[in-house]
Amino acid sequence: MEMKWLTSLLMPLAACVAAAETPAYEWRGLHVDVSRHFFDIPVLEQVMDRMAALQLNRLHLHLTDGPGWRLEIRKYPKLTGIGAWRKALPGQAWDWRKHEIGSHFANCYGGFYTQEEMKALIAYGAARGITIVPEIDIPGHVYAALVAYPEFALEPPPGCKLGRDVLAVEKPEVVQFVKDVLDELVELFPTGTPIHLGGDEVDSRLLSIEQQRRFMQQMVNYVKAKGNPAITWDEAALNGVRGQWIMLWRAEKQAEVMALGQPVILCPNSHFYFDYPQNKAEAAPGEHVITPETVRSFRVPSSSQVLGLQGNVWTEHISTPERLFYMAFPRAEALAEICRKKQ
Repeated sequence: MEMKWLTSLLMPLAACVAAAETPAYEWRGLHVDVSRHFFDIPVLEQVMDRMAALQLNRLHLHLTDGPGWRLEIRKYPKLTGIGAWRKALPGQAWDWRKHEIGSHFANCYGGFYTQEEMKALIAYGAARGITIVPEIDIPGHVYAALVAYPEFALEPPPGCKLGRDVLAVEKPEVVQFVKDVLDELVELFPTGTPIHLGGDEVDSRLLSIEQQRRFMQQMVNYVKAKGNPAITWDEAALNGVRGQWIMLWRAEKQAEVMALGQPVILCPNSHFYFDYPQNKAEAAPGEHVITPETVRSFRVPSSSQVLGLQGNVWTEHISTPERLFYMAFPRAEALAEICRKKQ
């Protein structure tokens, strides 16, 4: 869908504001979840146009999750041949447990980026000062991948679907699978691009904390040995993984994460989750509201550990470009204001 009119309307004012100050934080990010709902290349280009106007410089793409695998991996073609598609359920409220993965349905929803398309998108961002940060979420949130390759599952589909979609990390073939995927990422993205490995929300009754720690540490080390910074969500760090950049999303864990002494990117769900309602009129009773003023009220810790800030847009209930832009902005503008001045 064409979005140029929206960018042309909003960019001049934002560009004037952004030009007034030099950003203080190196990481000035916006996260877009393209797994739950897929957004094509022109939409992501429009997102980066808006980001550039605000001097935001990291587009974090959540490329894989239970509802869809969105990047071509040539060694494992079924990841997108099967895992990028699901049975369309038009008109129904979001419930990922009801979404059946596969390309064989008469009415399918989904899509993916070929490696050539991603190269072009990377170049588009680079021309605007934006680094695209890919996320391959492991060892949980992998239902789409497990439908494509059930031999990698701790519990085979469909039983793993109810929050039990976890890789069998003790299997050598699973370790090799993840390394193969990471090899293609390293080859595809520019040298030194940070690679996000996920590491969040894995039930310790399925994989013990120690199993999670060992596996994630191995993958962090593997990415770093390739010359790329590794990133995980805060769960992996609090499980004992070391050497990565930590992306903090659980606001209540901020003090614990900062105490680890590792580099931190702050995207707490108390202030920077842009899929949350942005006014009381749109919120359900008791639902947390994040207004632009809420974003501006965040107090950034005075610490050299803080690499920067990021707004996260999860897309369970965001299925159109219009809704994506409505939810991301103007809160991303408020985020950009914080990024321009250290507190």
